[in-house]
Amino acid sequence: MVGNVTDQTTRISRAGSLFERRSEMELCARIDEARKRWDVLKHPFYERWERGELSREELAFYAGEYRHAVVAVAHAAAAAGDAEHAREEAEHVALWDEFAAAVEAPLDREPNPESAECAVAWSPDERFQALAVLYAVESAQPAISQTKLAGLVDHYGFDGDDSAAEYFRLHAERDLEHARAAREALAEAPAARRAELAAVAERALEANWRLLDGVERAA
Repeated sequence: MVGNVTDQTTRISRAGSLFERRSEMELCARIDEARKRWDVLKHPFYERWERGELSREELAFYAGEYRHAVVAVAHAAAAAGDAEHAREEAEHVALWDEFAAAVEAPLDREPNPESAECAVAWSPDERFQALAVLYAVESAQPAISQTKLAGLVDHYGFDGDDSAAEYFRLHAERDLEHARAAREALAEAPAARRAELAAVAERALEANWRLLDGVERAA
């Protein structure tokens, strides 16, 4: 009798784990689809970056605007409850500032409305919302960072091994691990919240696109 109860408990536990895994996969698949809809590598600003068509002034303006998003990611990592990840992302703000200094970016001005909205969208306080944003943003970062780094080296006089390029080198690699961790943690999110969390993630992705719209308009 005890053996039967134990077997039944094991089956229930396995079924629960399978349901959680299925829920996480469905949520992340929805976020992946949203990322395709808002693929910033297809934004005109990043396409011009890749072709070497941006002016130094445009790069500098962008560096000042996007810094607000970099700070927001550190906030999201803290809200997600991963102290080590939060510490890393907070340190990455200084790496971004190395890049900003290299392009002589002004960092003491107020952000564009689009940049401010992106920072808000990227920094939710609730744990599962923060995880959804982190998965959306960080799963896209390796390809984006590789493209940016290649453009900086090929067209804008950067040395790929220089400290001014370290932010991009690091995010081309580390965010693979960070995105995987966020995906695994999202397995704990209640199934009833999938639509909400997918919408939060899509707002973050759209906000990144709008940030670039604002940079293109104002730079």
